[in-house]
Amino acid sequence: MLPIIHQFFGATLIVAGLIVLPLPLPFGLIMITLGCALLAPYVPMVQRLIRHMRSRWPALDEKLRRYQHRFPPVIKNTIDKTHPAE
Repeated sequence: MLPIIHQFFGATLIVAGLIVLPLPLPFGLIMITLGCALLAPYVPMVQRLIRHMRSRWPALDEKLRRYQHRFPPVIKNTIDKTHPAE
């Protein structure tokens, strides 16, 4: 039941983030980021996107690995799944 709720709210946040993206404040980016975080454990396309972002920006990858121990288990597993191939 929880994965369904995560997917619903993740998709809702992404759609709402895209709608408010043109506003001057960065609420749209924050909403899209949260939506991707909710969808990442369940949607392979989002996992590929995160893997691509981590390989493109090594600083992001380094920060995720540094703070991985502080996240809940589902996020830890997602960080492991989206580790860029070296």
